[in-house]
Amino acid sequence: KVRAVEEIMLTRHAGALIGDQALDFHKQDGVTEIEESLEANVVERALNDQLLEAEQRGEVRLNRAVALVGCVSNFGNFLDLCRKTLRNLEAGIPVLVLSRSNTTQHNFRWVQLLLNEMREAKIDAGMVTYLSATVEEQRRVMAALAADSPYYLTGSRPVAEAIKGLMPKTFSSTGGPNTMVAPALSDEVKAAAQMSTAIENSGQCTAMRHLVTDAATADDVEAIFSDLKVVPTPRDALAQGAFDAVFPGWAASFAVAPGYAAISGKPAAFKLGNAGAFPAPGIDENWRRLYLDVTTPAAGGSVREPAFLSQLARWLTAEQPITLAVNGDEGDDFKMSKQLFKETAQVVYSVGRGDAAALTCQARPQDGEIFGEFPPRSELTRYSAFPVFVPSATPGYVAGYAPEYLAGAATGATGFGPKLTAALLTIADEGLRGYAVVLLRYLQESCGAKEGIGARTTLWGLQRPPVWEGTHTLLRVNAGDGFDTAALQILPFAVTNARAGLAVSVADGHADAGRLAEFCANLGVDCAVEESAEAFDAAAAEAQPWNVVAADNAAATAEELPLVSHYVSIFFPMGHIKSVLSGDRAFVDAFQGSEKWLRFEG
Repeated sequence: KVRAVEEIMLTRHAGALIGDQALDFHKQDGVTEIEESLEANVVERALNDQLLEAEQRGEVRLNRAVALVGCVSNFGNFLDLCRKTLRNLEAGIPVLVLSRSNTTQHNFRWVQLLLNEMREAKIDAGMVTYLSATVEEQRRVMAALAADSPYYLTGSRPVAEAIKGLMPKTFSSTGGPNTMVAPALSDEVKAAAQMSTAIENSGQCTAMRHLVTDAATADDVEAIFSDLKVVPTPRDALAQGAFDAVFPGWAASFAVAPGYAAISGKPAAFKLGNAGAFPAPGIDENWRRLYLDVTTPAAGGSVREPAFLSQLARWLTAEQPITLAVNGDEGDDFKMSKQLFKETAQVVYSVGRGDAAALTCQARPQDGEIFGEFPPRSELTRYSAFPVFVPSATPGYVAGYAPEYLAGAATGATGFGPKLTAALLTIADEGLRGYAVVLLRYLQESCGAKEGIGARTTLWGLQRPPVWEGTHTLLRVNAGDGFDTAALQILPFAVTNARAGLAVSVADGHADAGRLAEFCANLGVDCAVEESAEAFDAAAAEAQPWNVVAADNAAATAEELPLVSHYVSIFFPMGHIKSVLSGDRAFVDAFQGSEKWLRFEG
């Protein structure tokens, strides 16, 4: 019944959804969103089906506490209506949709349409509620539901942090300063930079914010926006296919932020950074306003130089853009793209080919172009319980395994090689040992690059943390943390090529320090025992790792742990890299064997 209602919403009511979104948010291309929703829903429905089938087999348990939906303005028809609301609803999970402080009419109206169709289909309309309330009242509701309910949010990092502080089961998608790398500003690159920066009046989460090039003057940046169009209304934008145009009303109210220079006669601003200097930490995305920071190497340097690319990679891992577009790789060597892919952890990588420039604003999850919006990994738990990927089964974020299933899985601990079997048998708790077995089986099946199926040539899959000299992940085991929990967190690294770069720190006074040291030594993992908090903090400051994980961040019992795919996502990157060309076998040959892909070595 729910899927029949969904079909009606995205066909019979498609015009209303597009029109309401255009009126409220000034969405310029609501048609493509509906088309892509219909396509992506096929994948996410299948994932939901697999989850529900696993529940019927007694393998998993779903949390059916009311799910809170924090709406976004752009892509709300897919993200909020389909992913967050209907996927939960078809799993028997009630949904509470919260109002926004701005652009909230569209969200309210699709809820009303949905409720009408639910009543027609004889679906209990009490399963969906719309809460129109102040932020203070919403926070009161959140506090009352925080113990059991998940909150699904697409929004800014500050908003996500405020909600996560109230609701531990917050699953948030946040933005980031999307970046394009292009040593030379060819006409094709300039056109790609304009569209990427101006898409939906800079209202898409993948809109470009940062350009890295060999050299740029104010005139060069002006030239990027020389063809920027102005359209009176969203209807005109749709009619003209002008999805990177700007609106005159918004242009008239554009006030340039301090430190930026205005583009002549255009509602856009830019900043030319000092040579060799990257934008300051915490760069403001200036949502729905066109801002571009430009980075160039030091005098006489080049973007292509490995040392500069490594500096850029460190900035990218610290700021965590959603997307990285690379243009200007020569021939089929992909030197820039290979190094940046290896040393960073973006979700979306796009590689231009010749005159076909890559945009920052292109991803089709239904084609294998896996999508997600993450904060910097070492700060993840400030904003979200786990990273949120598209496509995925939304109810799965709060699902867990049935104790009986884990007990059965525990008997498979002897099904691996001698070294792994010995490691698994050191985990005393039967549930956690069974969970470890399920985790290892998942990694066996999931590691390695997969090819996408769309018009662009795509590789996707689990990746290891950034591959650089030294430590990429620090795992701290404090004095009160259990052996089993720590062993479980070490295992995903120990059985994959992510083992190199992991450093385990066991606090002084830990009762199982000797056992943990032996466990790590047997699996080839670097471990420092009896390390004080001060020594650990000093090591972290010196190493500046991609991720710092505390064992006490993990659940203490198997019943509290998430599905293994989400558990793994705390430690490892996931996403895709694509060529803008179709059937690009040179691209596949160059990247399929990259050491960045996570590989099972157990």
